[in-house]
Amino acid sequence: MNLLILNASPKKKGGASRFFSGVLRRMLPGVHTKTLSLHNRGDFKKALEQLSGVDAVCFSLPLYVDGLPSHLVEFLKLAEEHCKTHRCQFRVYGLLNNGFVEGRQNKPALHMLQAWCERSGLTWGGGVGIGGGVMLHALGIIYSILLTAIVLYMGVSYLTTGIVADSLWLTLWTQICVWLFLNIGMLFCMGRLAIAIRKRGCLPNQFTRVMIPGFVFLVFADLFMVFSSLFRGRFVFRLLKKDSWPG
Repeated sequence: MNLLILNASPKKKGGASRFFSGVLRRMLPGVHTKTLSLHNRGDFKKALEQLSGVDAVCFSLPLYVDGLPSHLVEFLKLAEEHCKTHRCQFRVYGLLNNGFVEGRQNKPALHMLQAWCERSGLTWGGGVGIGGGVMLHALGIIYSILLTAIVLYMGVSYLTTGIVADSLWLTLWTQICVWLFLNIGMLFCMGRLAIAIRKRGCLPNQFTRVMIPGFVFLVFADLFMVFSSLFRGRFVFRLLKKDSWPG
């Protein structure tokens, strides 16, 4: 089976959409998967050329004003003509994320993709809408670093003392369980999506979110937006640049 994942985020590097498409790929061992970026018009031609030889296409993208990013809408118009001309018969899936806490905020955008399938003569396979996508992406980075640091410390402890303290094992498993709890909804829904893709089937649209209370999410989201605004969305990188400071 050939699966094409189109990362339709406007960001050139990184981003939650790329993170989630990577998670999906890891859930599909044995499936021939190809991922292409679709962040501007320069990527359209290469993406269109791939549509004729695939069994399924999954669009991974962020929510923009409760809908699809404008450059993706432009691509879909071209893809509609391409699919009708070349009589494409692949199945379409959606993997959407947003910065709000509720995954159901993605519902209108998933319906837009489904409507496009009907116009193009393609089969809609269903999709997943993820709330708190940016936070889940950030947690993936933070916990990767944290768990790596714990494992390295355990290794150093074993080399120097010959034992690993029970408290270190408890810390490791506690952090793993916390990460799994925060991501359990996303992992479950994406697991169902992966099964549908593998079986070339359909599933109802699924909605999930980062597993923290809404009021806690709002506090962290507000702090993130304040610092992001102060440094034009690149506060971490700008702090590391010498020429970013006045004078």
